[in-house]
Amino acid sequence: MAVPKVAAIHDLSGLGKCSLTAAVPVLSAMGVQACPLPTAVLSNQTGFPSYACVDLSRHLDAFTREWEKRGVRFDGIYTGFLCGARQVRMVERFLDRFYLPGTLLLVDPVLGDNGKLYPVFGRAMCDSLKSLISRADIITPNLTEACILADGDYSSASRAESLEPAWELAERLSGMGPRTVIVTGVHRGDLICNAGFDARTGRRFSVGNRSVGSGRSFSGTGDLLASVLCGGLVRGEAAEAALEKAARLLEAAISDAEADGTDPNEGVPFENHLDLLIERTDER
Repeated sequence: MAVPKVAAIHDLSGLGKCSLTAAVPVLSAMGVQACPLPTAVLSNQTGFPSYACVDLSRHLDAFTREWEKRGVRFDGIYTGFLCGARQVRMVERFLDRFYLPGTLLLVDPVLGDNGKLYPVFGRAMCDSLKSLISRADIITPNLTEACILADGDYSSASRAESLEPAWELAERLSGMGPRTVIVTGVHRGDLICNAGFDARTGRRFSVGNRSVGSGRSFSGTGDLLASVLCGGLVRGEAAEAALEKAARLLEAAISDAEADGTDPNEGVPFENHLDLLIERTDER
């Protein structure tokens, strides 16, 4: 059986267990070849008090041309942190070459968290990502990003007792183009929920994991979820089945991080639980 290939277009952060340092091991554990296209190299993710960053924008088109020479075809394309509107345009040029019939495009529209836009982004980036998500098959915004992209009210959506506001945001975003929208990391009671909407069927769904310990937000958990989802989808799994795997991985890894007193900026020890993603030969 051929190993599926996924072009993973993310930054590479030396510390924080996010972006490519989450995507590559997760996809590999799931039997998927991760082909990294790094958008930037950072000393550590931007949640730390300081960081050093090398923007790789001027190299992306050259990398794209080299892959085109190789005649490579991808089963999936998975985008995450992009440095700005200029990089979004470069990714769209990449899609013009490699987003073919039968290729899955998953866009994780990294913009902000906890109700705020990340300081490195402005309105131009928000508008550019709206263009990118219009081409996607599936998108995985967190609640903040869903509100930014769909002009929603984060304050009321985050305080709601039900998932109704998250589902409404998902439906609104699906009207921009993606056939599936999953609003991730929605806290409801003792659950961290992921509220999904399938535009093809009009069906709403949700998958969640228990909120353990202090309920703190750890670096990279959204990237882990999107990576498991991407890996499952290119291997033919349904979105809900892949999300269930992601929920089990996150619950176990967050439990370990809480027990160890890990700084949330450092991420979670998901490496201890990659076996949850590995398909056993006796299960086929």
